[in-house]
Amino acid sequence: MKRIIPYFLSGAAYVSGIGLTLSSAWLITMASFHPPLLTLSIAIVGVRFFGIARSVSRYTERLTSHKSIFDRLTALRVRLFEKITARPIELIRDLGSGTLVKRLVDDVERAQEYELRITLPHAAAAISLCTGAGLGAWIQPESLFVTVPVILLLLVAIPRIVLRKCENIARRIESHESEYALLIQQAGQGFLEAQLYGYLEERISRVADIENQIMCEEKRLADLSLFFQFLFVAVMGFTLLSLAYMVEKLSPEIPAVQVTMLIFLPLILFEAIIALYPNLFGAGKLLLAKSEIAAIESREVSAPPHLQEVSSPISALAARSVQVKWQPGDHFMQPVSFTLNRGESLIIRGRSGSGKSTLGMALLGLLDYDGEILLDGVDLRSVANLSDHIAGGLQSGHIFNTSLRENLKIAAPMATDEELMQVLAIVEMDALVKEMADGLDNLLGTFGRALSGGEAKRLNLARALLSRAQILILDEPTEHLDEGLASRLEERILNSGRTLIVITHSGWKNGSATLVLER
Repeated sequence: MKRIIPYFLSGAAYVSGIGLTLSSAWLITMASFHPPLLTLSIAIVGVRFFGIARSVSRYTERLTSHKSIFDRLTALRVRLFEKITARPIELIRDLGSGTLVKRLVDDVERAQEYELRITLPHAAAAISLCTGAGLGAWIQPESLFVTVPVILLLLVAIPRIVLRKCENIARRIESHESEYALLIQQAGQGFLEAQLYGYLEERISRVADIENQIMCEEKRLADLSLFFQFLFVAVMGFTLLSLAYMVEKLSPEIPAVQVTMLIFLPLILFEAIIALYPNLFGAGKLLLAKSEIAAIESREVSAPPHLQEVSSPISALAARSVQVKWQPGDHFMQPVSFTLNRGESLIIRGRSGSGKSTLGMALLGLLDYDGEILLDGVDLRSVANLSDHIAGGLQSGHIFNTSLRENLKIAAPMATDEELMQVLAIVEMDALVKEMADGLDNLLGTFGRALSGGEAKRLNLARALLSRAQILILDEPTEHLDEGLASRLEERILNSGRTLIVITHSGWKNGSATLVLER
């Protein structure tokens, strides 16, 4: 019931507008005949009533509709969170981690925005137009020959065509934008390599091609909007002229007040449609978001394995013929085997694309694999408290738009300021913090823009070191740092007493063992 109330309130606001206009038309026309004041008093009360009702209905609709939408938005987020956390590996494998994050952040908002911008105005327009057609029939039954076809055209035919075409265009734009974003990311990360090996111009040309494709699709959307806006104005004009023509033919037989009301009716009848139609042309991505969210919700995931708690300390981490896979049967790396005892360090090397980072994600429990990964003899996939024992630092961990303290405490929410400063000293950032005006409370900005590249890398490393986990997986922790600093960090981390798996291309020559991956 709470979901339906905003529809009727929004419709009531437009119906009140129709009532206000028609009662005003009746009052003005009747006043020209100088009737008794008592005759006009009913219309005067009607004008006041509809004027107040219009404002009250609109205000109440805004309150109830937004509350209803936000309640459903919260419920949707909870459902999706439960779906993803139930079997995260399967969803990341099938949908891709980047795609999954994008859908959670963007598509959830868009899916609920569709309700607010399309469904609600469409329902209100239906209530308004049907009520207006009914009033027209009460004034003059012949008006239905004009209003009924117009309502079917404006409420059913045109929106259906527009939404279908807009969704198709939005799907193509979304595909181009995803490819565009990936190319920009690759260009930013591999600019020097592209320039050295001579394929920079090729990448720039590809980016320009995608920009042109996006522009062409946007132009198609603009042309579609222009055509249907013209069609809508033409339908409005047709309705007004048709009712005026009908009035002219019937004017000797109907009172002047009805003539006025029939002329005023189409001027206010389309108010709800005017509010709906601009939203239709931007509904493509909203529809696409709805369908993709529905796909995630409907996806069946297999039952999780029997989980068990593993107690600390962990004495050994072992891999037996492990092949990590993004898709079932997608074995792009050679089988990997190793045994890492407590306090030892394993340095993983290999050419780009050999699967080093992919193996790290499997050890963190983020990707599926064939073979065995055992934590004190227990299969990694069945460990309930895996994050208590294994933590990791990615190559480009995300820095949130909040304080330095909060960025660090993601790894250990109960950490004290003293502990934060100790770990910052390990990565040689304690002096930088002391120079900051707000110290640990200094805001780092979007994506950590207040930090240099090296500082951002060391912050991510500090976050990993702050974790209470005994086993750390570090992906390129000292890459692009100057040689002296990198050497000092390596020594401190290797002497920290943690069990370490370090993925790197260079340095780290003092590890307990080295594993070279091949495709």
